[in-house]
Amino acid sequence: MNKEFLYSLLDSMSVTGHEIPLQKKVIAEMTPHCDEIRTDCTGNVYSIINPDALCKVLLAGHIDEIGLVVTLIQDDGLLRVTKAGGIYPHVYPGHQVVVHGENGPVYGAVVNYHGLVKEGLKAEDLYIDIGAKDGDDARQHVQTGDPVTLHTYHQEMLNGNLTARAIDDRAGAFIVLEAMKRAKERGCKVGVYTATTVGEETTGRGARWAGNAVGAKVAIAVDVTYCTDVPGTHPEESGKICLGKGPVLCNGSMSGRKVNDLLRTCAKERNIPYQMETFIGRTCTDADTIHLGGTNTITALVSLPLRYMHAPAEVCNLADIENCIELIAEFLCRVDEHTDFDPFH
Repeated sequence: MNKEFLYSLLDSMSVTGHEIPLQKKVIAEMTPHCDEIRTDCTGNVYSIINPDALCKVLLAGHIDEIGLVVTLIQDDGLLRVTKAGGIYPHVYPGHQVVVHGENGPVYGAVVNYHGLVKEGLKAEDLYIDIGAKDGDDARQHVQTGDPVTLHTYHQEMLNGNLTARAIDDRAGAFIVLEAMKRAKERGCKVGVYTATTVGEETTGRGARWAGNAVGAKVAIAVDVTYCTDVPGTHPEESGKICLGKGPVLCNGSMSGRKVNDLLRTCAKERNIPYQMETFIGRTCTDADTIHLGGTNTITALVSLPLRYMHAPAEVCNLADIENCIELIAEFLCRVDEHTDFDPFH
């Protein structure tokens, strides 16, 4: 597992709608490991091995993160913003942020004054102070449309745990890319189309384009799921999910049962720990978008257990990342054009 690449992904900006700089890092990393790299006009990158194979498998991990976007530069130099994805506005006041302008990063603080943190706080209620003298000064450094991220970066913790901003879902993107590398090393024969998708946090556009572009026999989306081993969670809703206990397979409406069966077989025979969760209806991941995209692609969802999703400091476990990679690599080496995922057979 290439931790240096993982940490480079985690420390980069890719607010939904602004993913291209990070996608260029993906291209640079994956070009030596692929038979072909493709891109599309919505911003996806496809890292491909065995493009001439009859059987195609699509792996999808979204590269975008939640954040803020500048909407107004006030005459007093303060910035106003809107949300990009499912942020929790009440965690922002008092935090340092980075405005990613055309001429480089501009550092600021989210204004924190008595009465700002209120019930029903919206992103549009937030003010960002970048230290500007006035609006003209601020406009020399930032412009409307610039993305904003919290000024937080990766840090290893005790017991192989890791905290960072936007593990959702750069860890998922990392997992699918590393799984493809590992499968290639083991002689994988199927066509593997590994899509680092854009826009999952807002529209799902990247997964829709990817599903239609590849037309795969089977797709595995890799995202994160809520750990229920911390206070305030509800394991009765979808199952008990613990940090460090392995990848999570989704038992639900969008997941092909025979795909899950093969994933479980791979896990058991390779002694890979895994967990199960249940989601009836939409999972709110790329798996839904691909499954419903009209390409007749059977899907499955493999998730990384995550604490504090969409918070400034999410927490995952490095062994869980490794086991997700191993599970998907093993799956890729076992599936072929004869693998039958039809539930009626």
